[in-house]
Amino acid sequence: MATNSPEQKNTRMASLHANDGAKKARPVLRVIKWLFLLFFLLIISGVGVFAYYAKDAPSISTSKLQSGGTSSFYTTDGKFLMSLGSQTRVYAKDSAIPQTLKDAVVSIEDKRFYSESLGIDPLRIVSSFLTNVKSSSTVAGGSTITQQLVKLTCFSTASSQRTLSRKAQEAWLAMKVEREYSKDQILEFYINKVYMNYGTYGMGTAANYYYGKSLKQLDLAQLALLAGMPNAPVAYNPYLYPKKAKYRRDLVLKAMYDNKKITKKQYLAAKAEDVQKGLKKHTTSTESKLRKVDDAYIK
Repeated sequence: MATNSPEQKNTRMASLHANDGAKKARPVLRVIKWLFLLFFLLIISGVGVFAYYAKDAPSISTSKLQSGGTSSFYTTDGKFLMSLGSQTRVYAKDSAIPQTLKDAVVSIEDKRFYSESLGIDPLRIVSSFLTNVKSSSTVAGGSTITQQLVKLTCFSTASSQRTLSRKAQEAWLAMKVEREYSKDQILEFYINKVYMNYGTYGMGTAANYYYGKSLKQLDLAQLALLAGMPNAPVAYNPYLYPKKAKYRRDLVLKAMYDNKKITKKQYLAAKAEDVQKGLKKHTTSTESKLRKVDDAYIK
């Protein structure tokens, strides 16, 4: 009777182990294949839903992007109450906007602004989603400066309007704006579009209202204050709420320092500056008291 050599036994055992390994690997490969197929179907479905909502997006043009807000308010009996509009708006062209202000806006609002080519930032969207899920509330936003510009131009800023269809249209228009305009043009539109309290739109108008100066005449701390105000223009009113205004201004300065746009010496000097330094004195506080109440409703 023939006997198997040790080499033959080892070969047979190796073959049996290989067959067992292959059998065990098949279910894993099957799962991976189904997961890949599911992921592919989700991508296709997502593109389809995006296209379905995006097709109804409103038109957007240079004139719309450059325009300021205009609204008139009346009492219930039809008496004119106040006007918020662009008739007193100081539109700041790109050449009149200091680089320091651009750096401040980008640092606090969208630090990857210059490297984004789509107008949207997928990494920021995912990051803000995870942050909000972790905190069980909306504490972080995923909108780029371009998306914010589109929102201010074409849509309501009310949280109730943050629907899937609206976000899809906003993203589509942001990509369109990104294709048709340069980064400096987009920043120019944004800086002139934001609401800055007291019925003023645009940071050029705000520079004139708060300081009686042009943007290029303001120092680092003052520009940082203006850059941070659009986030909550009523809450960060330097006349009424200097502590909150300083808090927001210092956040902007820290973002600029972290983004390597200012030195540590500049950061510390600007942070130490009185937040009310250089503020223009208005003849009456009546308007400030009125805005303290009505700006919340207007916003």
